[in-house]
Amino acid sequence: MPRKIITHDGMSFEYREYELPALAATEVRVRVEFAAPKHGTERHGIEGSSFNRKIWDSDLRMYLPKVEDDQDPSWASGERGIGNMVVGTVTEVGGEATRYRPGDRVFGYGQICEEHQQPEDRWWPLGNLSPDDAVCVDPAHVAFVAVRDGHIRLGDTVAVFGLGAIGLCAVQLARAGGARKVFAVDPIAIRREFAQGHGADAAFDPVAVDAALQIKQATERHGVDVSMETSGNGQALHEAIRCIRQCGTIVHVPWGPHDCSALHLDEEFHLNRPTIIGSQAWEGWGNPDRDHPLWNPTRAFEATLELFRAGLVTGKGILHPVVPFDEAPEALKAIFVQPETTIKVGVTVAD
Repeated sequence: MPRKIITHDGMSFEYREYELPALAATEVRVRVEFAAPKHGTERHGIEGSSFNRKIWDSDLRMYLPKVEDDQDPSWASGERGIGNMVVGTVTEVGGEATRYRPGDRVFGYGQICEEHQQPEDRWWPLGNLSPDDAVCVDPAHVAFVAVRDGHIRLGDTVAVFGLGAIGLCAVQLARAGGARKVFAVDPIAIRREFAQGHGADAAFDPVAVDAALQIKQATERHGVDVSMETSGNGQALHEAIRCIRQCGTIVHVPWGPHDCSALHLDEEFHLNRPTIIGSQAWEGWGNPDRDHPLWNPTRAFEATLELFRAGLVTGKGILHPVVPFDEAPEALKAIFVQPETTIKVGVTVAD
């Protein structure tokens, strides 16, 4: 039987055997060769989010308090898979599936496992994409929409706070979109090094220096036109505000921060009158693209793929470390307990 990787608490990971159901008419089964998690999403899934603490009213588009009887702690202790995107080879197709045939190489959303199946319209042909690029398409899609939401234009100066996969893709896309200067901020050295090799003019460690001040000084004391916050850290959002040009734009990408004690809206935010934009690529929350109807999530996703295929953005180097399936549990644990050793974990499942 095939195996998948599961966790209960994000501190330990183990293998679990599973059995795939019979293929539905339009489903495609894939032998997984390469896979990767999405670090921030995995953390929310394990630690819980607003959906676990409150009730989302989709008509009001508001969170409402849960009554005591509605409190369900099971989300914090249940078994859950881990993983975001997979690459593999088609082994079997349903009787009405027409897009793929056995032997085709594809990629799509899925957990880290040895075999995966889903409807054929949820797979994309791998084509000339490398496996590293393919599993970075999702974070790059988020970054692509964030760059567009910030209206980054030819000649703009940009700062990116948080250099996980989304932030590192944002650095590349901001440069590809015409930014004149790009600054990157993250306390993890390997992430800063990648940023400087892929579009950033300078990268700052916010623990060692006043990164916002450094960015101001590097822009003739004006600040950047657009700053992007991708880490979900309250201090990072505050620094993204501090480094902005007067009346500039802050693009807030992540889910969070939970702790806003370091966010002071009575300081630079109040005096410099910036605009904060909440960016969001996923269509599941029911928000149209800011350039609707010309743009929608499907077009944005396909445009992101084209940028990979054109070589304007790459996942090579973002996948660090890359480990075999049989060594994945320890590498996945490092996401939560040793983040300084990782950018985005890649897992080689089969050759």
